[in-house]
Amino acid sequence: MRVTTQMLNETARKTGISVNHSSLLNYINKKDNTSLLDSLQNSMTQKSDMAKKKSYEKLDDAASSLEEAAKALMSEKEDNLFAKAKESGSTEDVIKAVKALIEKYNETRKQLDNNPSNINMYYNQLLGSLASKNSEELSKLGITVGKDGSISVDEDQIKDAKIEDLESMFGAKSEFVQKLQFLGSHVSDSVAAELESMGMQYGQDANSFSSFISNKYDFWS
Repeated sequence: MRVTTQMLNETARKTGISVNHSSLLNYINKKDNTSLLDSLQNSMTQKSDMAKKKSYEKLDDAASSLEEAAKALMSEKEDNLFAKAKESGSTEDVIKAVKALIEKYNETRKQLDNNPSNINMYYNQLLGSLASKNSEELSKLGITVGKDGSISVDEDQIKDAKIEDLESMFGAKSEFVQKLQFLGSHVSDSVAAELESMGMQYGQDANSFSSFISNKYDFWS
C-alpha cells in the first residue's frame, strides 16, 4: 500500500508526532515499516503512561494532604488547636481542621478508585473499614459515614459538639486520626514508589524512541 501525505497527517495528528513528511514518506514507502510502527506504538504508550502518571500524582497529593490534615489535629504542642479552643471557647478552628481531614479522606478514596490496583484496592478497603468502625462515634458529632464509605458533615450539629468530644474523636490520642495519618503516609509512599518505577521505565522508552527518531527524521527543520 502506498502511503500518502494525507495519511501521514492523520496519523501524526492522532499520535502527536510532528515529522518531516518528505523524508518520512520516502522511508515508509521503502516497505520497511516495522521500526516506524514500533515507534508510533511507543509514542502512544508513552502518552498513556503520562496520563497514568498524572493520575498517580493526584493520588499522591490527596494522600499526603490526608496525612498532613491528621497531623494538624494530632499536635501535642501546648498551643494546639484544642488548647486554643478551650481557651477561647470557640471550636471554629477545630471544626475547620476536622472538615479538612474529612475532605482529604474522601479525596484519597476517590483517587484510589481512579487508580485501581491490588494495593490501592486494599488501602481503600482499610480506609472504608476504619470509617465504618467509627461511624457510631462520628455520628454523635454530626458526621455521617455513607453506604459508599464517603463521609459528610452536618454543619449545624457539629457546631453544637463539645470540645472534649471533638478532642476525644480527633485529638492526639485518637486512634481514628492516628490510623488515618498512618494510612495516608503509606498510600503516599506506595505511590511514590510506583511513580519512581514509571519514571525509570518512561525514561528508558523515551531514550530509545528519541534515538530511533534522530537517526531517521529531521523533526526540527
